[in-house]
Amino acid sequence: METPSEDRKSSVWTEFYIEFLGSLIPGLFALILSLMVLGLAFLIFCFSLETGAATVPVPARFDPGLGAYGITGILLVLAYVVGSIFYRQDPKIPDEISARRIYEKSSLEERKRQAVQPRGDRNAPRSGRLARGWANLKREFCRIFDRSFHPPERIRGDDAQFPYFHLHEYLTRRGLSHLAVWVPWRGGDDRTWGYRTKVFINQIKIRLQYLMPHRCREIVRNEAHVRLATSLWYATRWVMQACGIAWSLIGITLAIAVYGMGLTLKLDPFLLMAAVGQILIFGLAWFIKSRIEDFIHYLRVREIVYVLETAHFATLNGLELHREDFDKRLTAALTGD
Repeated sequence: METPSEDRKSSVWTEFYIEFLGSLIPGLFALILSLMVLGLAFLIFCFSLETGAATVPVPARFDPGLGAYGITGILLVLAYVVGSIFYRQDPKIPDEISARRIYEKSSLEERKRQAVQPRGDRNAPRSGRLARGWANLKREFCRIFDRSFHPPERIRGDDAQFPYFHLHEYLTRRGLSHLAVWVPWRGGDDRTWGYRTKVFINQIKIRLQYLMPHRCREIVRNEAHVRLATSLWYATRWVMQACGIAWSLIGITLAIAVYGMGLTLKLDPFLLMAAVGQILIFGLAWFIKSRIEDFIHYLRVREIVYVLETAHFATLNGLELHREDFDKRLTAALTGD
């Protein structure tokens, strides 16, 4: 069995490499692909004009005097800085997209068992004309081909706030009633929404880390998975935006060169390869982003379930977590309010 000192050292090293790799990998992904996209855009611009129409002086050999190790070191530092920004982004946006996608793909019965559901706010804005027209088109398609159509209620950003409004119902309908008692709010009762707080899960994590740190490694790992998926999601969005900027600059610059300066374009197999390379990079980024949106919501739900199950197990073994500090229902019962 590890001593407290060894456990602290192990925890420090675990947190270090999780944060280091969680920042470095998305940073390298975003930085390298963005440089490739912009480099290919530069090549397309330079070599698509007729020879002699525009001169771009390029040195035969470019040596910044840093050497291979110096350039690699600078690249790693920049990647870590960029990745650190991604690593600390709020998972709310990809989680909201993922939850909405999962809800819309689910059957009517399965929607009732989701942690994220519409709260039925009557003051919510109505769907736009385009959304209603698309829903009517799908309804007509299903009628023609004799298929059932169940248009989902609209999920807004507030419905997917973490921890989720329908978390209690989710746990109850999945047979986890012993964990549902830890959740002081109900998605179907707006009078209890005031009990929901964003630091609810974090408070439990802090107390578990203090009382039983050796049981919190899996919790840290689950959180790291969410952070890594979030970082990659933002990195892919960065790459897709870089592709959009590169294509816009190419189009604008070439249009000015051809129609404003009277230059002519030339076609070359190399240019086609460069353009295809940009499209493939964009497609790769879109594919990774789409796949992350398919599962990141499940990662966040798993994180909640694991924290609550660990807290429940701790109380069964005599550890006092003082639930009244983060459960206002218990506080009101103790104070008589």
